[in-house]
Amino acid sequence: METCKLIVHADDFGLSEKTNEGIERAHRSGIVTSTSLMATGAAFESAIRVSRSTPTLDIGIHLTLTEEEPLSKRNSIATLLDNDEKFYDHAITFIKRYMAGKISLDEVRQEMDAQICKVLDYGVKVSHLDSHQHIHMLPGIRKVVGELAGKYSISAIRYPRESLMPYMLLEKGGLARLVQLLGLNTFCAIARTPDIRQPDHFFGFFYGGGLTKDRLWRLLHQRCSAGTCEIMCHPGVYDEACRYNHWDYHWQEELDALTDQEIRGYLDSSDIELISYADL
Repeated sequence: METCKLIVHADDFGLSEKTNEGIERAHRSGIVTSTSLMATGAAFESAIRVSRSTPTLDIGIHLTLTEEEPLSKRNSIATLLDNDEKFYDHAITFIKRYMAGKISLDEVRQEMDAQICKVLDYGVKVSHLDSHQHIHMLPGIRKVVGELAGKYSISAIRYPRESLMPYMLLEKGGLARLVQLLGLNTFCAIARTPDIRQPDHFFGFFYGGGLTKDRLWRLLHQRCSAGTCEIMCHPGVYDEACRYNHWDYHWQEELDALTDQEIRGYLDSSDIELISYADL
């Protein structure tokens, strides 16, 4: 039987100190193999320190065009900013403006280029690109990201198309998330290009921010029987004062699941091989 190669990927590296701590623990004591770094994150410098002390943790770049502070000069990326000169507060707001033709692709390219350069300037070996709230899969923006990947010799880009599964219909309150998943899958179908490496299968959008142990078990049993798969997760250490608590993410629960010894034992005894984006 062919081995399933599995990437367990933690998003939002650099978002906060507690997120960085959770990702480091989920790698050192758990099953996380890869993460992606937010050049705009408030805890970017802390993430750089963690990456340097944890050379086995594979690093990508989490391109960000929502909610955070930009790197570019404000007057050069005006279409990307709200009245407070910050990125728009959510992907839905950004997408509406993008579909209405109010977002400049040249400005998108400028800001994403700046974010990639910042990470590379710190000497990080970058294996892949993805994005906050999957903005990179919007038609047009995906082409820009592909061109930037080629410019900087980055060999992989996340393709976050998650197949529909029967269990999604049974989740309480899951209808809204299912609608979002269908929307993302549509963008993936439109924007897909053969320009770069990517895993064969992707899981974790539907359970985004809520990957409990039971749900992780489900994904591990649903994963591909062969080829490469990515499971997206968001581990972190509980922080009552976190300014992102309005996301309603269960960072600590995800960390607990990803470091659970029963989960680890299952992987060790199964036909699943843990890999990273660097191994693609």
